[in-house]
Amino acid sequence: MFRSYKCVALVVTMAASASLALVSPRPAAAASSVPRYDHILVAVEENHGLRDIMGNRAAPNINFLAHQFGLATNYFGVTHPSEPNYVALLGGSTFGVQNDNPYYVNKINAPSLISQMDGAGISWKAYLQGLPHPGYQGICYPARCNGVPDIDPLYVSKHNAIGNFTTSLNAGDWSRQVPVEQLSDDLASSRVPRFSYVIPDECHDMHGDPPYCIDSGSLRDPQDQRLVTVGDAYIGRLTSQVTSAPFWSHGNNAMVIVFDEGSDAAGCCAASPGGGKVVTIVVTNHGPRGVTDATPYNHYSLLQTIQQSFGLGCLQNTCATAQVKPLAPLFAIKDTDPLATHPLSVPDIQTATPTPVEPIGSTTKTATKNGWTVIKSPMRGTADNSLGAISASTPSDIWAVGNFLPDAANSNPDATLTFATHYDGTRWTAVPTPNTGPNFNTLFGVAAKGGQAWAVGVHLTAAYQARSLIEHWDGTGWTIVDGPQLSGSRNMLLAASAVSTSNVWAVGQQQGADDRWTTLVEHWDGHTWRVVPSPNPGSSGDSLYGVAAAGPEDVWAVGQRLDGSGADQPLLEHWDGDRWTVVASPRHGTASGALYSVSSGESGVWAVGQTEDAVHASQPLVEHLDGSRWQDVSLPRVSSGFTSLWSVTVADDSVWAVGTANDPATGNDHTLAMRGQGDHWQIVNGPDPAAADENRLGAVTTAGDTIWAVGYYKDQGRKTLIERRRAE
Repeated sequence: MFRSYKCVALVVTMAASASLALVSPRPAAAASSVPRYDHILVAVEENHGLRDIMGNRAAPNINFLAHQFGLATNYFGVTHPSEPNYVALLGGSTFGVQNDNPYYVNKINAPSLISQMDGAGISWKAYLQGLPHPGYQGICYPARCNGVPDIDPLYVSKHNAIGNFTTSLNAGDWSRQVPVEQLSDDLASSRVPRFSYVIPDECHDMHGDPPYCIDSGSLRDPQDQRLVTVGDAYIGRLTSQVTSAPFWSHGNNAMVIVFDEGSDAAGCCAASPGGGKVVTIVVTNHGPRGVTDATPYNHYSLLQTIQQSFGLGCLQNTCATAQVKPLAPLFAIKDTDPLATHPLSVPDIQTATPTPVEPIGSTTKTATKNGWTVIKSPMRGTADNSLGAISASTPSDIWAVGNFLPDAANSNPDATLTFATHYDGTRWTAVPTPNTGPNFNTLFGVAAKGGQAWAVGVHLTAAYQARSLIEHWDGTGWTIVDGPQLSGSRNMLLAASAVSTSNVWAVGQQQGADDRWTTLVEHWDGHTWRVVPSPNPGSSGDSLYGVAAAGPEDVWAVGQRLDGSGADQPLLEHWDGDRWTVVASPRHGTASGALYSVSSGESGVWAVGQTEDAVHASQPLVEHLDGSRWQDVSLPRVSSGFTSLWSVTVADDSVWAVGTANDPATGNDHTLAMRGQGDHWQIVNGPDPAAADENRLGAVTTAGDTIWAVGYYKDQGRKTLIERRRAE
């Protein structure tokens, strides 16, 4: 049954800087207070200032909305980077948060808008694009994020901040954080909660999100402009969906659009320096038309506006009424008719990138620690270089792969291109690799066998769709190999393993038209690559991140299964020569668990990853196939707010795993290495080559009596990192 509301508001928030060429100069009349609204919706976009958006042909929808309805021309983010801005929007303060660390690291023991609404009985939902199911407690999805090379996820908790507030870590508040697809159902059925919080994924919020879409670029360059068109089109569709919904024509409804932060430190209103001037638009059905409001505002002002409209008390800086003012003029109720908007077409801005000839250099760090030695390793150009996979055919035939950002003349410095380096027993050498598509190619996995090698990853097509990438080394050069043509939204391969030169496996994930992720397994039989059916036991999604081929009838793949109604668990699958089957994984007592790598040897089969939730934070995970059952392995405690093991290798009498440990005191990432001998595991960390915020190991392998690990470190940009030690 349709429910009539006296007042309804929709708020969309985006960080933007723009010229005002398309905006009416008529100022809004002053208003003394905020009217009571029954519903407010807030949607947040990313990382663009007012001058970057207003008057920009790449953002026709936002410019139209600003021209048609109400625009705050003097609205600011409160700080940099993203997470503290979202914290401020919900809590009235940054509470000292200065980074994008996981919500369970940046804990805030204070009330927020969420707890205020809970206490007042005001209904709310967070509609989060990319979230796999209601109540998801991971910091990202898909879950293999923050690895090496970087994989930006679609959903990130740093663009949410509900979980930062300990008052919101309860079952009811988790259940009200839902996939954005539920918004369509709620709008169509007029079951819109009083407060709606809409967060687009990183492909649709102008942030940039490789490998799922293009990365961000320099403001106003072609790459950034294309990102703006995607975010603008999303806002156009969202606004049309809301203003065309049945409830919009009843009562008083408003929609606000705001960005989280701009590109400088301008600020106001209890936050100066701040986060830069950004776009904030208020769309109403009975409110002002074609007006601008030059009053200084920031995220505290928007929170204060919502609080006053709902009759809630103030929090932190929203109590500083001499400095912080509500957006009352833009929320004023006028005698105007409702308008249903329609999405406008956005321009097709191309980002074609020629493959440059990059000069070859090398790193200079040669630190040692605990038997580990940093080896000088090659780089292409002087911009970011990263290694995320390694495989040894023999001790004198080892491949490591990843990506780099070009900086040669006529290149797109925001593009990503494939990178491979080879060890011949004496030194590491950069080897040319091909690229395809307009501007993004990366290699996530490699398998070396019998003088040949196969590297797998992802590229963007000419239509900017993420598709699997397979490359082959035949002994003389790398070439791109045709793989299966898959339908759906996206697909990518993340790991590879070879039984022989005619028996190679690759695994990853694919996203269907319904946006659900499922497992992807492909096999090379010496002639063609084909998809091999693989199970999908999770009710909300499945992914495979690692594979190990011990023999033609003994192949293991690992990843994550999401069940929605229960814990998200590690996924173990086995190939017996005939078919893939799911094998039970131990329960871990946490809300989330995932396995990223698997290895097989004389000591059995081992898999590594992490567990994660609001209570236990993130801790390393090791599982071992003990006869016929997989069992958890007891590990030493890693003092870290976020820890992942990304790779594992089996040596003669030991097992080695590498990854990343984040220091919550400094926010810096450190290399992590662990050795297992029987049931005993210990931390045997190698050196951090640079005293910077990023030192990461992404892969490890055994070659004879030597353990090799690769990743990157940050020293005026990301640089390749290769470390080795004897296996004993």
